Amino acid sequence: MIIAMAAMFLLAGTFTTNAQTKAKQQTTAQTHSTLPLQGERGGGLFSPEQVDQRAMFPGGQEGMMSYMMQNMKYPKEAEKDKAQGTVVVHFVVEADGCISDAHVPDSLKVHPILDAAAVAFVKAMPKWKPAQLKGKAVRQRASHAISYRFK
Repeated sequence: MIIAMAAMFLLAGTFTTNAQTKAKQQTTAQTHSTLPLQGERGGGLFSPEQVDQRAMFPGGQEGMMSYMMQNMKYPKEAEKDKAQGTVVVHFVVEADGCISDAHVPDSLKVHPILDAAAVAFVKAMPKWKPAQLKGKAVRQRASHAISYRFK
């Protein structure tokens, strides 16, 4: 049996693979704690720690789980390699709720087919509720971890 499931998802955080990565991310968050980051669409790009209200999938965690159960599939092309692993997709939730800049960082790549499937899955998500800062919708960095298991 082949399954695809969510190992965990972070609606607004950054996935960490080990203690060193987590420490580096905390240092980066502290460095950027007062300044917005610049993104590809212009305007400030904020980390989850910088906003008053984090970006959220419609329906919250329950909505995300329901969406994943209905829409996630193990890619048939990965069957011959029996590829499996947890793919972490980084992306931006725009001020209008659209997803942009979905990608798997080089250091977190698992398998080309699984990486591409996870990115496509995130890009196909419905609009999110955007992050809020001082009552205004803003752009926010986010990530989502997706586990693919070949069984």
